[in-house]
Amino acid sequence: MRLFACFVVSIGFFVPFVLKAAAIDLQPHRAYYTITMLGRPDPRGSVSDVRGTMMLEFNKVCGGWTVQQLSEIWRYQDNGSVEHIRWGYVTWEADNGSVFKFNAFRKIDDELVEDIRGMAEHRGKLTQAIYQKPEQKTLQLPEGVLFPVQQTKGLLTMAQAGEHMFPSIVFDGSSVDGASEINTFMGAKKVVAGNPTVEDAHQFANQPFWPVRFAVYGLGETAYEPIYVTTQELLPNGIIKQYVIENDGVKVRGTLERVELLSGSGS
Repeated sequence: MRLFACFVVSIGFFVPFVLKAAAIDLQPHRAYYTITMLGRPDPRGSVSDVRGTMMLEFNKVCGGWTVQQLSEIWRYQDNGSVEHIRWGYVTWEADNGSVFKFNAFRKIDDELVEDIRGMAEHRGKLTQAIYQKPEQKTLQLPEGVLFPVQQTKGLLTMAQAGEHMFPSIVFDGSSVDGASEINTFMGAKKVVAGNPTVEDAHQFANQPFWPVRFAVYGLGETAYEPIYVTTQELLPNGIIKQYVIENDGVKVRGTLERVELLSGSGS
């Protein structure tokens, strides 16, 4: 399950201008989400229900940002069987976006089925992704490709400027396939009225957010349908209030239950 997705239109000119347009104050934090299946199961599929949790940590460290994500999901099948999926993701990204280190794993029923590790680096107009696992290989990435923190800052800058489209190419290290193209649409900032007296409501429950929709495609593919679609309720400080991911006819929702604000170690 990927949250840090990717996005493309004249990237070589457009994105650098956007990133310099405004200062974005990302809030270091650790967020806990409850995952549930949204809507009725697809009658053409075999999944009857989905339950799980996710922890997402976004922290400022010396010289850059770290992201840690751990998802634990149970997929219930029509035949009565249950599939247990654990997905972990740890990255470090330099403040200036020059270097990106990544490590990801996926286990199904305690069996390791995916183990990815490597780094990517901008050197002038050349960007390379160097994988150490699952096998050693080097990929040339497109000029103008973004790493996840760069993408988040660019997206928030566009939203604050009242823009609605943010197409780009992003490399997040979560697969061996390299970068992805993502078409992103941002709606107008909105507030969903809640009940501020609810004891277990987190501190951002009634804060304004942007509804954001990401459609993720393989790089250079011409398929009409995206690989998957995800939507988010994104706060101006980068915290995600809620997300929905739709893939292979299954739609799941992650609802923010608790947020721990982190001080970060600064730069």
